[in-house]
Amino acid sequence: MERNYNFKRNPEEPSNEDIRQRMDFDALLQEFEAQPAAKANGGARIRRLVYLSTAVAAAVALLLLVPFLSGNKPLSPEAYFAQQDFVHIPLPQQDLQVPYTTEAVADAHKGGVIDYPSGSRLVIPAAAFMNDRGRLVGGEVAIHYRELHDYIDFFVSGIPLAYDSVGMQRYLTSAGMVEVYAEQNGKRLKMAPGKAIQVELRSEVVVKDYFSLPKYHVYQLDTASRTWQYRNVDMLQFVEEDLISGGTNTPQQRWQRELGNLEEEYEKALQDLQMDYPLPSAPVAPTQANGNRPTLELDFTQGALALDPESDLQPEDLAYLHAGTIWEIAPESPAVDPRAFRVSWETVKLRRLNAQRFELTLQHRDNQETLIVAPVLLGANYQKALAKYQQELAAYDAMVTLREEQVGSERERLQIQFSERREALKERLEQEFQSQPGELRRQVVNRFVVSEFGVWNCAQTIDAPSTVQGVQYRTKEGQTIENMTAYVVNREYNTVFRYLASSTAPIGIEPASDNLLWVVDERGEISRIELKQLYDDGAELVLETVTPPVKSRADLRKALEF
Repeated sequence: MERNYNFKRNPEEPSNEDIRQRMDFDALLQEFEAQPAAKANGGARIRRLVYLSTAVAAAVALLLLVPFLSGNKPLSPEAYFAQQDFVHIPLPQQDLQVPYTTEAVADAHKGGVIDYPSGSRLVIPAAAFMNDRGRLVGGEVAIHYRELHDYIDFFVSGIPLAYDSVGMQRYLTSAGMVEVYAEQNGKRLKMAPGKAIQVELRSEVVVKDYFSLPKYHVYQLDTASRTWQYRNVDMLQFVEEDLISGGTNTPQQRWQRELGNLEEEYEKALQDLQMDYPLPSAPVAPTQANGNRPTLELDFTQGALALDPESDLQPEDLAYLHAGTIWEIAPESPAVDPRAFRVSWETVKLRRLNAQRFELTLQHRDNQETLIVAPVLLGANYQKALAKYQQELAAYDAMVTLREEQVGSERERLQIQFSERREALKERLEQEFQSQPGELRRQVVNRFVVSEFGVWNCAQTIDAPSTVQGVQYRTKEGQTIENMTAYVVNREYNTVFRYLASSTAPIGIEPASDNLLWVVDERGEISRIELKQLYDDGAELVLETVTPPVKSRADLRKALEF
């Protein structure tokens, strides 16, 4: 009996959107159950099971087709990256990842400071953490922290660096990233409202001008919205390097060394200027006697009472005292034995405490008495001394004014001379630094605050490189590369550009810089090519597979160096 079979040898391939829609088994079941029920009896349940099995089998078949389709049929970059996790780790080996450093805060209620070997620091505020129920936690808390500094770190972390700025895709070139989170008893914690961890991230940046701080901003990775969120300005500061001996001669050390020599010369010139124009001695204002304090009449200036040779003052040092000066016992003096006023003291030792206080030791062969005294005047002697002091003060002020005019003009000349020599030194060193091969780099500290746990990036935004279409990719062994992630880095920016390696997708290369492009296949093997120019549409790129396969971070760095 002749049978008419209707074979379709070239069925139309489902689109990627159709495939994704049919991957939802619950939706398929709901769609089937919404259809009108069959009126037949006993066989209805059997047919329903058959239909359901057929739908599930079709969905499974579509799932099995996805790798085949994505590996052969060109995809759009949007569809390709939408299928991947936002943070897509390209190499599964755990030992290739930048490891976390775990430090403990002994008491979360008190907070603490954590210093890392890199020179970075975290300042944890008090009462900063809460559990998943919103309650503040105390006791020991583990802080997990890691730093990502260059394109190798960025690549293995899987963190994308594309940045959507007002609908235009740009990229973040980084001065360093941190990832930080906290746990207690193995459970993740959250930051308490209003609390933030102060971060000091030590890193190194490429600078165009050696003496000008570059400007960076702080961004937080939002995995829910698949974007970077701008948070604040990065408070950047250059790190002053130690002047290490032993032949080390970095640009910063040379700058610090020569600037230090220049500053020493300037300080010595200022000291010499002070010596050339000594400051006159200021007159000492007379003090009127209190009237309620006991006094002593001691005449040192006329030699009526001998000063002990061990005194740090001699009669000539007291020449500033006015005629009629007597010595009043200060309130802070030790208690005085009344019999001391009836003793004929043989010598006196005098030591200055300040302009108006002296330590007076009355000495006798049998005993001694130590007092704290102040020179004071009574009645007419005080009025006469006050008039004289006012005359001396006026003369002193005139001399100080004249000296300041003389010293001020000379000081200003030295300051101008120092500034000119400093700028000349900067210009000379800048020219030398710029003429040296390679990048000009400086150590910096990035200061910012972390108000939520996760990934934070100190970065600048840059435009995406110009792109071309229709580039063909294959390995040196002749295998076609289609629908893989192409990672591109260059020496100009500290970032990783991600593209779809496909004959129908664009690819961007920074034309005035050395570039490296690589892909990772499903086995974790890396194929790479170095590029120095942007190829024309339709060009073919032949990538060389890295052998032996990468097994460690050292292997990875060697494999992706350029």
